[in-house]
Amino acid sequence: MKMVYVEGLTANTVNRIESCGSKQASYVDSEVEDVGPCSVCGAGAGEADSGGSGGGAGLWREVAAEVCGTALLVLLTCLSSCAAEPPLHTALAAGLVVATLVQCLDHISGAMINPTVTLAAVVAGRLSGARGALYALAQAGGAAAGGALLRALAPRAAACCRTCPAPHVSLAQAVCVEAALGAVLALCNCAAWDARNRRLLDSWPLRVGLTVTALSLAAGELTGASMNPVRSLAPALYSGDWTAQWVYCVGPPLGALCATALYRCVWCAPPAAIPRGSAILRATPAHTHRP
Repeated sequence: MKMVYVEGLTANTVNRIESCGSKQASYVDSEVEDVGPCSVCGAGAGEADSGGSGGGAGLWREVAAEVCGTALLVLLTCLSSCAAEPPLHTALAAGLVVATLVQCLDHISGAMINPTVTLAAVVAGRLSGARGALYALAQAGGAAAGGALLRALAPRAAACCRTCPAPHVSLAQAVCVEAALGAVLALCNCAAWDARNRRLLDSWPLRVGLTVTALSLAAGELTGASMNPVRSLAPALYSGDWTAQWVYCVGPPLGALCATALYRCVWCAPPAAIPRGSAILRATPAHTHRP
């Protein structure tokens, strides 16, 4: 068997093996048997994006990953919000926390840790509706658990990190700002899921973390740049202050819904689209003669 590089072609002899919940991928020669589920971890997120059955063993691991990830998201981002630091500090902390959690959990459930992203995955056809609803429930439960842990460790932290529109921002404006943030976050994920980008193997955790940082810097002083309904609801639950919380339940999901529908209708590529990036490997039969 002789291996040659083919530039700009999608060879049928190359199979793509990836975790469907993950944004990363690897490519192997077609004569190498596709790797099955791990004997220890089970199917994991292998069927997460396609909405397949996945099996109970894999599903509970995905749900557990979403619970743990969202709990840590609420805890760590709220702890950083309590410090008397400039907005840059808070935005960097939020982005780096997201990047860390994606690094830890992306290969298990996709590390969505946000109903806004989960809704985008459902609209994009990456998750079934039932699986998406289960993810969202897991994220809500994780946020509540993270809020409880936050209250135990820093009793005043919930009031400090509660998101609320700035006094000079109307509720209608706040909804539009959060919708724009949710739309950009959804577009970022849609681009990562696009078949044309499947060979771009640079760090997805860093990319999504920097996206969150950029959005937090852009709108943090206006609405708190939540982008995540459960991230806002958890501090509200434990502080007892529900002022304008509907803004964060409506805005980000609405923006994600519109942006994902637009991407799917206008820009989405078929699964067999030629990938961007470097040349791919194609296997040449051994009997083929080369000079």
